[in-house]
Amino acid sequence: MPQVTFEELKNKYQNKPFLETEVNCKLLLKTKEGYIVDVNEEWEGFIPNSHVVNGAEIELHQSEPFKVLVISGPDKSDQFLVSQKALREKTVCENLQKLKDENKPIKITISKVIKGGAEVYIDGVRAFLPGRYIRLPGISQENWVNQEIEVLIEELDYKERKIILNHRKAIELDRQKKAEVTIKKLNEGDIIEAPILRIADFGIFIDLGGLDGLIPASEISWGRFRHPKEVVKVGQVVQARIFRIDKENKRVALSIKQILGDPWEQVESTLGIDTLASGKVISEASFGLFIELKPGVEALLHNSEIPENVQRPKVNSFITARLIKVDPEQRKIGLSLKDVGQSTTELESQEVEQSLQDASVEEKQSNIIEEVVNTDASSSITVEKKDEQEPGV
Repeated sequence: MPQVTFEELKNKYQNKPFLETEVNCKLLLKTKEGYIVDVNEEWEGFIPNSHVVNGAEIELHQSEPFKVLVISGPDKSDQFLVSQKALREKTVCENLQKLKDENKPIKITISKVIKGGAEVYIDGVRAFLPGRYIRLPGISQENWVNQEIEVLIEELDYKERKIILNHRKAIELDRQKKAEVTIKKLNEGDIIEAPILRIADFGIFIDLGGLDGLIPASEISWGRFRHPKEVVKVGQVVQARIFRIDKENKRVALSIKQILGDPWEQVESTLGIDTLASGKVISEASFGLFIELKPGVEALLHNSEIPENVQRPKVNSFITARLIKVDPEQRKIGLSLKDVGQSTTELESQEVEQSLQDASVEEKQSNIIEEVVNTDASSSITVEKKDEQEPGV
């Protein structure tokens, strides 16, 4: 038996590998169960077949050293258990940890739909993407496979071999980055054309490119409406002018009304005293009826101007009446059914109805006391309602 010198023993134990450390090795022998390798030129190691990367065989003629991770040992025969696969997992996890710390996304492809979500492989290492963290509108769950998306690392535990991903957070991060760019480009007075993202009681939100712009309900139309959804729909492209920007909080308020112009500016030139005008009865008060002549322009038909021999028009009916007062400055128009040649009970005038619809983006007029621009669903705007009292017509 050859004698081992103290110097040889010293060198051997100085090169002794430790658990979870990366070491160099060379192939010595292939067996049925795996590979016997030389570790650090002093120790013997064993790589089980299941720990070879991708299950590929290590060639016997391979002369170049390769790296493995020590996962146990030494045993009674001074042999260490080492693994290519464990080294790859550790390297991948270290890289993912850096991405997690820096809040950077990674691009992945969904491999398989499983219970509760989807299975993903990152450089051969398995990760889990919970269904609640996936946002693929218009794509059914069975069609998630092979979808390429960006995700953030939600949770990472190397020892437990647990990697949890989050697609929703990656989408939100991307929107925030786009919003930073978009808000710098926008200025008050700019006219924007964009699709409607969603509709709320207090207004509509449009897509400005990573940033939601709010068009308050009072800025949608000069005409009357009860709810914005009556006149616009999600996906519809609208044109609006920016009238307020809060760059610090990334909030933008816009107006469609400002694009359309004030309809009362055209009243004096288009509506003359003693001429006939057609419109829709939109509301009723004790003293008379309010008639919409065109979106944003309303007139009063006083009870005293409805002859006794004429049936009182009903709300939502269309009538033709004579103009007896036009005051654009006070925004007041008076109508009369007296001395009107044609019967003015409920007319089945499709042309009148169509002209009102065509001239309108929608049907509401209100005086703004305060517009609160807020992209949260809890936001609201305060609007002064018209008092149903008799005006001085």
